[in-house]
Amino acid sequence: MKARLFLPMTAALAILFSVSLARAEEGAIFTADLPFDAGQPLPTWMHGPPVSAPGQGARIAFKLSPPPGKDLLVHLVFDETEGGGLRVEWLRDGQSTPELLAENLGESLGVPNQRPLLISASRMGGNGSLLLQGGSNLNVNRVKFEWVSERTMLASATRYVPVVVTASRLTLAETDVDGGPRPALRDEWRDRVVRAALTEGAELLTPSLELLAELQQSPQKARLETSLAGVHLDQEVWLVINGQELGPLAVEVPTLEDPGHLAQPGREVTFAGWRRASIHIPADLVMPGENSLLLELRSPTNADYRNRTFVRDAVLELSYPPPAREPDLSLPLPDLPDGNSAADEPLPPVEPPLPEPTEALSDFWSQSGGSL
Repeated sequence: MKARLFLPMTAALAILFSVSLARAEEGAIFTADLPFDAGQPLPTWMHGPPVSAPGQGARIAFKLSPPPGKDLLVHLVFDETEGGGLRVEWLRDGQSTPELLAENLGESLGVPNQRPLLISASRMGGNGSLLLQGGSNLNVNRVKFEWVSERTMLASATRYVPVVVTASRLTLAETDVDGGPRPALRDEWRDRVVRAALTEGAELLTPSLELLAELQQSPQKARLETSLAGVHLDQEVWLVINGQELGPLAVEVPTLEDPGHLAQPGREVTFAGWRRASIHIPADLVMPGENSLLLELRSPTNADYRNRTFVRDAVLELSYPPPAREPDLSLPLPDLPDGNSAADEPLPPVEPPLPEPTEALSDFWSQSGGSL
């Protein structure tokens, strides 16, 4: 059944105006695919298509005029090679030596990857060129530019305030956008929930990876979460816990605004970057002692898939009941009342019960209260 939508003229004009306004606001966002299409319209803050830049290796330069008071969030999508990565520099107009922004955004995975990088307005200091340098061949597939500015927000006292929230509702913390190595996870315990880190860095998943968790007692609830790279959109990652097959992890499919969706021939199911995945674990499958969590890469559409895939930030989340509260014997006991004091007090007088309604009415008539 097809749904038809009829709009009055005023509503249609309002929608067109909203779309035009939204497109005007999107002028702060621009995506450049490489090789670059010279016929692609450019935003006002980008002066011409990217050009090759002198230097060692393959280098490319985007000449930019930053909007006043705006920071630049740039998403870089690139193919990693073994031991290779991506270097990012900023060359301010009038200077001969570029400033290093990120020495190497690569993680030595050998799979398509992406890294966001935040460049402050004060660091750019005006017009200049963003320089990207790969290996012997430029390995950059896509560059997404997004201009951002500071906003007021609230955050829990136990968490850091996120650095930036993108137009596509992606929340990025400081460690996501500073261009440095990814920090290792730590165990956490908040209220009744324990978060036990199972990995220290990126570990090869293909074709399977076993993670071990040592527990002192069984939890009330359990959950596994992790991040996956190199897993195609038509593949699954299954969890086998203590020898019992549980099922596939729920792997997120990022919004189509995410630059990691590579729209290249033959790569429709490829996503560059890390994706979050999670699964609920029945509590009776988690036992005290050593627990085995086996992750297996599976492909329902092609059993011969052996693409390189990786796991990082694997966390076993456990919920426990609140601890029993023990009595505080250091406090003095309240004085108990004397056993004779209650007997010395006089008892209240016993009042006769009120007559029933039928008895009261009979008395009323017998006393001639009801004579005419």
